[in-house]
Amino acid sequence: MQALYETYGDLVYAGLESHAEEITKRAEKEDWGLNKKQIAKLLEKATWKKPKALYDAALTLWQHIGDDIFMDFNAFSSLVDEQIKKHKLGLGATEKKAIIQGISSYDAEAEKVIKKIEKLQGDKLHQLLNHLGCTEEQLPLFGYFPTGKSDEYIVYETESDLRDTEQIPLNETIVNYFVREVQPHVAEAWINLDSVKIGYEISFNKYFYQHTPLRNIADIKEELLALEQQADGLLVDILNF
Repeated sequence: MQALYETYGDLVYAGLESHAEEITKRAEKEDWGLNKKQIAKLLEKATWKKPKALYDAALTLWQHIGDDIFMDFNAFSSLVDEQIKKHKLGLGATEKKAIIQGISSYDAEAEKVIKKIEKLQGDKLHQLLNHLGCTEEQLPLFGYFPTGKSDEYIVYETESDLRDTEQIPLNETIVNYFVREVQPHVAEAWINLDSVKIGYEISFNKYFYQHTPLRNIADIKEELLALEQQADGLLVDILNF
């Protein structure tokens, strides 16, 4: 798309169907790796207008929000919502997320990013406790942090680059292992139970490996000398000595 925009400029927003043949040849020559369907999609004006509308909306937000750096993603997201509504930009959740992610980066010093605030009580709470296999006091170990209000919990966004995995014995509970081996070193960590896999790991080398003793060095030397004699004989035959 960048190459085509550099060539045709704003004509891309009217559609490039009239340039289909030359673009197809260029795609083959420059090895863009596109099939006919993908090239046809690239020629449609809708393919270009959608990202253009997103870019224009981002510019409008920039004009009204400015260049300030926010260390609280939640406050920034709320401000973006206000500006979208105020200026009637008509951005959906997906478009808003695309813009915000495009201008955001991870910072360990920033405020935690709130994913949702959830009410947990009655049957909903009991079902969650049964699913997690924990008590209500242990919910923070699974990412549900009390807000201080009755039955209200915060769930934070995770940073994928900080995720880690552990392999633990099958006869030990995940919670006990986590409290003993992980929490003292990473106080803000929690268990993502949905990613847990329970099963067996069989080491074939450990259980099925059969040791083969090393050959005697004298036998190896004798074999090498025999191979050397064979090679000399072949060389004589080849050169007709």
